[in-house]
Amino acid sequence: MALALLFGCGAQKSKPLPGRVFIYEKSNLDGSNKGKIAVYYEGFGQIESFKWHEGNKKGTKVSADMDPNSHTVKHFEVFRVDHLGNEQLSAVLDVAEDGTIKINLGEHEQLFDAGPEQWHSYDFDFASLGYAYPMIKEKDKPISFNVLDLDLKESPPQLKDFGEVEMRFLEQENKWSRNLLKYTIDGPGLDHRGGHIWFEKSEGYLVAFEIEKPDEPGYKSGKLLLKEVLPMKKQDWPAFKKAALNKGH
Repeated sequence: MALALLFGCGAQKSKPLPGRVFIYEKSNLDGSNKGKIAVYYEGFGQIESFKWHEGNKKGTKVSADMDPNSHTVKHFEVFRVDHLGNEQLSAVLDVAEDGTIKINLGEHEQLFDAGPEQWHSYDFDFASLGYAYPMIKEKDKPISFNVLDLDLKESPPQLKDFGEVEMRFLEQENKWSRNLLKYTIDGPGLDHRGGHIWFEKSEGYLVAFEIEKPDEPGYKSGKLLLKEVLPMKKQDWPAFKKAALNKGH
C-alpha cells in the first residue's frame, strides 16, 4: 500500500506516546516462559525497548530512530545490558535514502539491497508497528507490511525479508479493561502461523498479540500483553532499567 494511502496526504501529528513507558508481559501462548518488555517513547521518532526476565542480571536494549515519512526504522542499535548499568553494543542497522540496509554484527557486515517500503521487525516485538499504527489513516482497511529479521539459521545470522504480513480488521472489542481494535495478522512473513493483534482504540498504542510463530529462540509461540503504562522522564529511564535487573537479587 502506498505511503499516501496508508498514512494519508501530508504530515500527521504523532499521538501522545512520547514521555511514557509501556510495560508488557511476554510469554508463550500457554503463559510459560514469562518475561517483561518496557517500550519507552522518549520523543517523536524515538523508541527504546528493554527486555528482561525477573531474577536475571542481564537484559537486552534496542534503540530505534524512525523515518518521519515511512514511519519505519531508519537506525537501530542492540545492546546487552547488566544490573550495574553496563552496556555492550552487539548490532547496528542503518537504512540509506535508497532503501539499502547495512547491518553490523560485531565484525560481520551485511548489505541488504532495496528493502521494502513498509517493514517491521517481529523480533522487536512489533514495537515499530506500535509506533506507526496511530498514524495509519484508514484503520478498517487491510494493512500490509513485510517482516525483516535476522535469520538465525545462517552463520553468521543474515538479515532476511521473511515476506508480507497482512492485518485485517475484525471488530471493536472491550478486553483487558480497554476499548480495542482487533485484527487478524498472518502471511508468509509469519510462516502462515499468525494470530490476532489488538490496538487501543483512541490512542492506537499496541496492547497485545497472540501469534503461533515465536519471534525469538527460547519461545514456542508469541504472546504479548500490556500490563501498565507509566509516565517516564528521560533522566529516570536508566534507573528504571537498572532497578529491573536488580529486582530479586
